[in-house]
Amino acid sequence: MSTSEAIDTRLTSHKAQLIAEFIAKHRGHVKGRGRPLIVSMQGPQGAGKSTLAAALVKLLASSYKLTTAVASLDDFYLDREGLDALAATYSSNKMLQGRGPPGTHDIDLLKRILEQVRQPRSNSSNSVALPVFDKSLFNGRGDRSKSTIPINPVHLDVFMLEGWSLGFHSLPEDRLRELWKVGKTASKHEWKSILQVNDNLSQLNTETDSYFDCHISITPLDWDYVYQWRLQQEHHMKRDNGGSGMSDEEVRLFVDRYMPYYELYGKRNSVVQSLRLVYGSEREVVNVEEDSGSIGACICMSDSAALLRGLVIRN
Repeated sequence: MSTSEAIDTRLTSHKAQLIAEFIAKHRGHVKGRGRPLIVSMQGPQGAGKSTLAAALVKLLASSYKLTTAVASLDDFYLDREGLDALAATYSSNKMLQGRGPPGTHDIDLLKRILEQVRQPRSNSSNSVALPVFDKSLFNGRGDRSKSTIPINPVHLDVFMLEGWSLGFHSLPEDRLRELWKVGKTASKHEWKSILQVNDNLSQLNTETDSYFDCHISITPLDWDYVYQWRLQQEHHMKRDNGGSGMSDEEVRLFVDRYMPYYELYGKRNSVVQSLRLVYGSEREVVNVEEDSGSIGACICMSDSAALLRGLVIRN
């Protein structure tokens, strides 16, 4: 293992510990209801959500005796026909010409799964079939797979849904317009397109917010770090698979699709209890913030965050 890989492993382990402590605390709030704690986790492209989630599942099992299942919002996209119909309906909206943003997800399917997971154990005897979206189908356009992943909520303590836009909330029109005008990438889109995706996000909020007990977010000090992180991710993948993947310019254009959302919604507080890990350019934690939801935020620089910064600097 290289020095950089060793640092990444230690960083991931410590991040998982911070999140595990938060989850264990909130697990107690629903334990008496006989159902899993339902957690949403947001993080941008290239931030290492999947690696962190895998480490978290192991840590919750080994140190807290909690059984956890993780699902991805990416698997709840509309099927190919639905995505094509959406793109045709809003043909002038470049933000909706492909999967990814709010509006491209099957909200009814997501609600149905969350409702099944949330059922008290005494009322839930059947397994839940998590959907799978196969991004490789139809020349990369993707489609919902016929395969599913079964989980049994009866045996779950924690259910986590991760996605790049989870926890984002729609904005009042006046505030939305202010941010649109100054956004480096958002301002490149027509105002009517911004309004449409804001309406899509509002619908997602209205339909699904009530299912989540707490929220975890990964936020960079500078959203431009996402370009660097996603490029590193692509380079690592190409190194391992013999060179198949996107060019650097294609990666930049890929990230460009998501940047308007970070500019518009990336700083909004969650409506439930949340933990925010603020990352520096090397994905090191530089701040840890706890937000009490709609009441307001309590921000603190933890010893753990300071330790992680020192770990990167010393190495």
